[in-house]
Amino acid sequence: MTSASIHPYAAGDYARALADGTGAALEVMDWGSFVLTREISPRDTRGLPGLRDAMGVYPMTPIREQADLKDGLGRLADQGLVSVVLVPDPLASPEVNRLTAAFGLCRPFKIHYLVDRAAGDYAPSKHHRAEIRRAQRRCRVELVRLTDHLPAWTQLYDGLVERHTITGVTAFREAYFTALSREPRMTALAAYVGNEISAMTIWFEHAGVAYNHLGASNALGYANGANYALYDAAIAHFSQAAILNLGGGAGSRDDPSDGLAVFKRGFANAEVHAMLCGAVLDEARYAALAGGLPPTGYFPSYRG
Repeated sequence: MTSASIHPYAAGDYARALADGTGAALEVMDWGSFVLTREISPRDTRGLPGLRDAMGVYPMTPIREQADLKDGLGRLADQGLVSVVLVPDPLASPEVNRLTAAFGLCRPFKIHYLVDRAAGDYAPSKHHRAEIRRAQRRCRVELVRLTDHLPAWTQLYDGLVERHTITGVTAFREAYFTALSREPRMTALAAYVGNEISAMTIWFEHAGVAYNHLGASNALGYANGANYALYDAAIAHFSQAAILNLGGGAGSRDDPSDGLAVFKRGFANAEVHAMLCGAVLDEARYAALAGGLPPTGYFPSYRG
């Protein structure tokens, strides 16, 4: 299997870049993908030090359509992991009924907004058309090499992290962005206001699907609507893709009124629900970790 035939989010180099400094990448050969193992904090272990669990890669985990889901879970259990939680790629994973049968938890997580060529022509909302025209008067958008603009991108993303108090896996390290810049299937677009890069967006393309991976803007970009120009340019650039997955809203919960969700929905002509899937791999240790905690619906509960 060539590297070009592997989903970008299922590549070992991608998983290892995500895991750098926070855990380890573990291949699940039955699924054709990776998970990230992580230590369970001493404050959560309740006298059971050295335990680990696993999570899917950001932003979602592709799983081979014919994958043996239960065998993959069994192999993770054999690694001594307490639990696993992930979001399967809704466009590159088994059907929901198979996921539900294999995982103890499988529930709707986030709506992903799509530009689906089969559903009709790209037709942004009236509001978005006006914003796109305004942004195009004020900004110019260029395809750029991320390697040539890593400092500018890092500054934009650091501003996003600070503005939204982002923590956890999406507070990415510099090594992660360096690894992204080496991926030949990654496409970066930059919006300039004058000679200053005011916003950038990063995309991946695989098997007829273009994935909106990350984006960030500074105050100048927001003031001039740079993201409207960026998304419109990206949708035009990926004109040969059957589907563009613009992703969902911000945060860990689905909120159609969230500003990012409203923004993406204005470009979309279709949507799909991503699922959150979790499995307890070690019943006894999971019970010991979760014992006495009030139910919150969070999985795994001991991390809630």
